[in-house]
Amino acid sequence: MLVLASASKARQKLLDQVALRYKVIVSDFDETQVRELDPRMKVKLLAKAKAESVLNNLIKKNKSLKIFKALLACDSLFEFEGLVFGKPINKEQLISRWKMMSGKSGFLHTAHCLIPIDNFTRDITNPSLNNISEGVVSTKIEFITLSNRDIIKYASSSEPYKCAGGFAIEGRGGLFIKKIDGCFSNVIGLSLPWLKTNLEQLGLSSLLMDN
Repeated sequence: MLVLASASKARQKLLDQVALRYKVIVSDFDETQVRELDPRMKVKLLAKAKAESVLNNLIKKNKSLKIFKALLACDSLFEFEGLVFGKPINKEQLISRWKMMSGKSGFLHTAHCLIPIDNFTRDITNPSLNNISEGVVSTKIEFITLSNRDIIKYASSSEPYKCAGGFAIEGRGGLFIKKIDGCFSNVIGLSLPWLKTNLEQLGLSSLLMDN
């Protein structure tokens, strides 16, 4: 079984899609501690910090790690013309962003941090994070030109406030995406091809068949 260090329903649906068994354990890491400006580096640092936070809490609480084979943490940010967009904080911010993004393109960066938990069942008092897989997958997204009515209507729904960049490609936001260049599931919040490849490289491909 996999530990998913994320409360994201979108990421959970992706794991359900491939029938991968998992348990959600949400990180309590304070994301404001990461002040990195480069978006790819920032998401990478955030994903690793979330993974370490959940792992350390499991160890401190003396939870049995033997039922888990690996831990996965992810973080996503949208890069647009030198700006970094996380989840919009309010309607005004979302509308302002969409007016900028309309008819243009940007990059959705998702960082992944995958840790084999078997490392810690043998020596739980001296954990090492050397044998981990980290990676940032980037997908270019091009938007159609939106009317003010389109933007305001979308901003009046709850969907965009849950997503980096303020849109969900798998939801109503998919109406506004002209094309993408790169991994589709990455835009949702987790690159399934990246996960498959790295589970195999870590000798954990059995997780994909534990169903």
